[in-house]
Amino acid sequence: MDSAAERVAVLLLAFGRRGTTGDHSVSDLARAVGRERSQVSRMLQALSRGGLVEQDSQTKRYRLSWNMLVLAAGAGDSSLLRAARPVLRALVARTGEVALLSVQRGNRSLTVLREESNQSLRAGGWVGRSSPLHCTASGRALLFDTDDDLVAELVAEDLTTPISGLSAPRTLEEVLERLRSERDRGYSMASEEVEIGLTSVGVPLRTPAGGLVGVINVSGPTSRMINRLDDAARRLRAAATAIESTLGRMPDGNGPGRSS
Repeated sequence: MDSAAERVAVLLLAFGRRGTTGDHSVSDLARAVGRERSQVSRMLQALSRGGLVEQDSQTKRYRLSWNMLVLAAGAGDSSLLRAARPVLRALVARTGEVALLSVQRGNRSLTVLREESNQSLRAGGWVGRSSPLHCTASGRALLFDTDDDLVAELVAEDLTTPISGLSAPRTLEEVLERLRSERDRGYSMASEEVEIGLTSVGVPLRTPAGGLVGVINVSGPTSRMINRLDDAARRLRAAATAIESTLGRMPDGNGPGRSS
């Protein structure tokens, strides 16, 4: 049986999975966590009293509070975020598309930084969102250094889950084949795999010691991205080099360690 603390953690994480607007109804959150509406309502009221969420007085919808966002800003590897943020902003200015930084957490790719331009159409990958490894550009790039046996373990569960994109790999053999090709060319590409109409290109980030620490990618509508893949990959490689150079100048000389 899960504890009260575990139930609260699942509820808070649901805010990140629901979308980019940040405001959520009690009913939506109850469906997201698979709990009774009355139970979720009581949990939200307690979190509100504790200053972690706040309720809009008119719509009665909940959002994460500034206290929670301040706490989140100090989470994770701050050196990687500091190194990546200005580079991703410059990448967005040059490509006009959404740029993301993702790290591996277990069998998922977790988005930890997102930058976008005013002209970008909405693209997936908001901060805090986790995605499958086998059918996303960030996910497969995170697997570049992973042997086939471990890849099989990491993607086994998600391969049994229906994916909306028709181009997603359906078998382990397809995943491994795409990985081999992407390793050879140095970047990953997922088009119409996790979401219809979305194409992404990803490039790994490495520490000076060579460890794979994360992935940066550019995502946008397939109509804009499909004829710009090589250009996107070239710009991503240059951006990765800039981030890696900054990490190498940080005090310990190694940058962050590889995510588990």
